[in-house]
Amino acid sequence: MDAATKALIELLSANLAEQKAANKTQADLLKKLTETATETKQIKFKVIEPLVYSLESTISLQDFFTTFEKFCAAQYGCADRNAWSAALGKFLEGDISKAYIGLEGGNLPWDSLKATLTARFADSINRTKRFLCLFNNIVMGPEENLLDLSMRVEKLARQAYPTFSQNNLDTLIKEKYLAVVPEDVADRLSIAMVDRDLASTTFEKIVSLAERVQKLVPKTNIVEVARAANTVVLGAAGPVHIQAQATSFRPNGGSTNNTNALCSHCNKPGHAIDRCWTLHPTLKPARRGNNNTNQESYNNTGNRGSRGNFNNRGNFTAGARRCYSCGDSGHLANACTRRVNYSNTPPPVNLNRTVNNAVTNIIDQCIVCGAEGPNFHNFIACPVRIRQVNLANVSASQNNMQNNSPVQSLND
Repeated sequence: MDAATKALIELLSANLAEQKAANKTQADLLKKLTETATETKQIKFKVIEPLVYSLESTISLQDFFTTFEKFCAAQYGCADRNAWSAALGKFLEGDISKAYIGLEGGNLPWDSLKATLTARFADSINRTKRFLCLFNNIVMGPEENLLDLSMRVEKLARQAYPTFSQNNLDTLIKEKYLAVVPEDVADRLSIAMVDRDLASTTFEKIVSLAERVQKLVPKTNIVEVARAANTVVLGAAGPVHIQAQATSFRPNGGSTNNTNALCSHCNKPGHAIDRCWTLHPTLKPARRGNNNTNQESYNNTGNRGSRGNFNNRGNFTAGARRCYSCGDSGHLANACTRRVNYSNTPPPVNLNRTVNNAVTNIIDQCIVCGAEGPNFHNFIACPVRIRQVNLANVSASQNNMQNNSPVQSLND
């Protein structure tokens, strides 16, 4: 083999080796590109979902649709916009969600569904007035804390004043929050903010100060104290404060039914301690007749049983008794006019007796204040009675819990 042939063979071998090396490098590059493409397919872009919308939300319906369209364009693409209608249902709640279900919004084209919901639930004047009424009547609840109150004030402010700028809205929220916090917290908060500018202080800082101040407010603890034993202390009695009631001039007009009252001194029902006659002997009621009626009967046939028809009544009538002196009914023996020694005969009447000037002068006398003579007046025009009635009416109007209505006089 000559030299030219050997040189050609060596050249071909070198070219073949270079070709193999190039092919290997290209194969490695293709493999790397394939692996990169596979990893790229496994990557999923996460799109932030919009918040659930209701008619109570602080944003408008138009702003919600703008956010929802951006979400659908990034998540599902813009090739088929009508497919967005089916995805809208899970982002609605309340009345607008019921309307979406009633319209079968998932089957409607997106543009048609958007126009229908916008026309029906767009911001109206009545809706803004309702939020304005709620904002003006904000009251802190019994179980509500200051942080929840601040969020409720901010939400209602944005709903009631949707056209306000951000600066005006921030000022409105701060002033309203300071007006609805409890009075003791507001007093301490005003002291803490005496050197601060309300415009430059953020709303979050004001809420934080209110929570810190609330911890410094002393809490009122209600302690139940057992009733002490009833003791009677001998000494000068202090003034008795009795609540003024409506004055009545009827025989039983001023009486009230106190059968459920229990005296704390004698533990007997029917009166209070200020009317207890064991402490105030002058209030002791008059003794009534004894009504111990014996149920047995007295028969003249001999079957007497017990003490019979003696009913032992202190207020019996003499019409049922017979006089032992004359035998007539209607009076007793000590008042019998037929007795010889009857001494209860009334004296003769002297029609020509002298007139007592002292008695004559006091005939005309007011039954309320006792005014007489030239100062005599009728009890209807008595200034003492009028003053008592007016005082009772004022006290009755102030005590609404007792529901005491003023008692009218006899001439009404």
